[in-house]
Amino acid sequence: MSTFTRRTINGITVVLALALLLGACARTPKQPAGAQVLAEKGISSPGLGGEDAGSITRPPMSGAPIPLSQLADPSEFPGICDRIHFDYDRYNIRPEFTTCLDQVAAYMIRHPEYVLLIEGHCDERGTMEYNMTLGENRAQSAASYVIQRGLPANRIVTKSYGESQPLALGHDESAWRLNRRCEFFGVPSAGR
Repeated sequence: MSTFTRRTINGITVVLALALLLGACARTPKQPAGAQVLAEKGISSPGLGGEDAGSITRPPMSGAPIPLSQLADPSEFPGICDRIHFDYDRYNIRPEFTTCLDQVAAYMIRHPEYVLLIEGHCDERGTMEYNMTLGENRAQSAASYVIQRGLPANRIVTKSYGESQPLALGHDESAWRLNRRCEFFGVPSAGR
């Protein structure tokens, strides 16, 4: 066999090996950790094909955002909270925050004079672009949850701040865990 033929065969072998290696490394989409908890409650996660995925539009708002805990009567909505937290690099709703989100949905359903503003935040790790996307996924995940609980999608606005508005300053897990969050606000509706 000539040197040219051996080199050609070796080159083809290398290309095929790389193609197989890259094909084996291709990731199939996986459900985020905790998606099973949501599925058990009949709630879809963003990117998992829920009927409302990507359908959230901006309703007209007037006035400043007000934290939900300042709007809601604690005796009527005892589990309502202003924020929920997320695990590192995740956007799934943790089981300990479902009661809070149930109360957010119940409050907003009873108070159509407000639009729900959900802000997604991240810790400082990751690129700015990645954190903006992760923050939006977190906000959309919370929005999907309250939509499944009966709040119309046209009364929700989501916004990502990425890492730009930390709740806690610091460069360790004690600060990072507080910064991985969604915050909830009621904003007076311009259409009401």
